[in-house]
Amino acid sequence: MLKKITDQFTQGSLGTTIAINLSQAFPSKIGYPVASAIATAVSARWWNPVVKAVRLNQAVIHDFKLSRQELNQVVRQVFISQSRSLYNFYHYLDRFDRIKDLVSVSPRMQAMMESCNKGGRGTLMLLPHLCGFDVSGLMLASLGFKYLTLSYPNPPKGYEMQNKIRNDRGEEVVPMSFESIQAARERLQSGGTVLTGIDRPHPGSGYHPMFFGRPAELPVAYIKLALKTNARVYVIGVNSLPDFKYEIDASEEIPLQHIDDPREELESNAARVLKVAEGYIRENAASWAMFYPVWPELEAKVS
Repeated sequence: MLKKITDQFTQGSLGTTIAINLSQAFPSKIGYPVASAIATAVSARWWNPVVKAVRLNQAVIHDFKLSRQELNQVVRQVFISQSRSLYNFYHYLDRFDRIKDLVSVSPRMQAMMESCNKGGRGTLMLLPHLCGFDVSGLMLASLGFKYLTLSYPNPPKGYEMQNKIRNDRGEEVVPMSFESIQAARERLQSGGTVLTGIDRPHPGSGYHPMFFGRPAELPVAYIKLALKTNARVYVIGVNSLPDFKYEIDASEEIPLQHIDDPREELESNAARVLKVAEGYIRENAASWAMFYPVWPELEAKVS
């Protein structure tokens, strides 16, 4: 049973329909403690690959300075934060009038959205996976902000269902593929807005941009997309606030550089983007919901 619960954090494979029904039925005074209890039980399974991935990622971003006990506490908080985030997402699916009580929009994000709505130059929004990004998408949909989201390619059934949920509520989410990347290119060239994640490992890509001072096998294709379409580039962060509320924020525009060497161009510009993402992640470390090992070669250093 716990393995199925753990899978929910990575693939949404734990009876998503049941999770939705329970989240919508239970008020937060019941839903939050239940979510926290499940997360605590999951995080205690230190031998589980998902838990080991979170331990590794947290150890790296804390520069390997956490004691074993401190690392255990941070890992537990990551799972609690994500569990409550999933509860919030499912609880507020059909309560757009209540989402504003949970999610706020920073002045910089508001200004960027207004600029996007005016059209003109395309905008590429790049997202690190911080807890609250899913319910923040509902918030943006409730505001009528339109953008195309390129999501995880070849999604398992749990992801497919979550994508359908998002699309049914005004978002536009498509798995990454040759066709969807072409659609994103056309959207940007016509002055539209596209969002995609940047911190999920991409094994076998052959590219290793710097992330937290270390090379990491992370995506770089979004750099090529931005350069080819002359799109504006921003990192979108979700800041964790007290009482498990969230703030959607936008960075300053990140200028990209044209470099003659194609590999250096992609890796160097990706590193510029990831450096900005690092700031959001460090500020919200216990909310970095990355359940895949970003630096697998360092696993032996984690106690």
